[in-house]
Amino acid sequence: MTILVTGVRGQVGSAVLRALIDAGQEVRAASRRPGDAAPVEGARTVRFDQSDPQTLPDALAGVHKVFLYAEPEGIEEFTAAARKAGVEHVVLLSSLSADSGHDDSPIARAHLTVERALDASGIDRTFVRPGGFSSNALQWAGPIRAARRLRLAYPQAHSEPIHERDMAEVSVRALLDDAHRGATFSITGPESLSQQRQVELISDALGEPVEVERISAQEYRAELLNHLPAPIADTVISYQAGQDGTPQPTRDDVRVVLGRPATGFAQWAADHAADFR
Repeated sequence: MTILVTGVRGQVGSAVLRALIDAGQEVRAASRRPGDAAPVEGARTVRFDQSDPQTLPDALAGVHKVFLYAEPEGIEEFTAAARKAGVEHVVLLSSLSADSGHDDSPIARAHLTVERALDASGIDRTFVRPGGFSSNALQWAGPIRAARRLRLAYPQAHSEPIHERDMAEVSVRALLDDAHRGATFSITGPESLSQQRQVELISDALGEPVEVERISAQEYRAELLNHLPAPIADTVISYQAGQDGTPQPTRDDVRVVLGRPATGFAQWAADHAADFR
């Protein structure tokens, strides 16, 4: 059985790739620019670009299963090529936003577009829908490294951050256990935490204090626009404003799939302390 893994430069995709290799699976690592990627021992790197349909037949030839990131561009071409290649099962890294009822959100729309295309394709699928990534906190690494100081517009905005290792392990289990075909797993971390509390846990992992400065939403938007398109920046601000002071519900599908509780943010902070030093 050959498994194609997309997103291998990301934290989740790279963890899925390594876990499958360790499990003795035949794996292909998908990359838009294979020549730029470091070789992965135990996996062949192939060119795969949904926006370039000509790359799909070779990448998918002989592939039985795919771990897929939710990229709307070219998804119809992907499903057509996957059907033609005989792909049996796709595990999609989706998002809880797809279950939020807020179809006006560009993030929700993007994930729903991919989910609906897979549902319409006739290929067996499993949707893994995580909430907020613990690794979103890495956007704070620069300011924390530089000055042990962080500027936040909504320090009391809550999320239920999930470790990338849990997302990868659930995805790998879905790929290897056919009992999970057709399932949708909603996964979060074990607790709802404010941004302030996440910073405190990073501080604990560092063994040094980190100061939080509250800024206006306008200042925050200006900072986001340095690296995000305006619609995405506005969605982020709207999301944080809506979660300000409001604990979020957690989901228990990590335990359902893996037989253990989800990994807490304190452990994530300890695992990534070097990123903030």
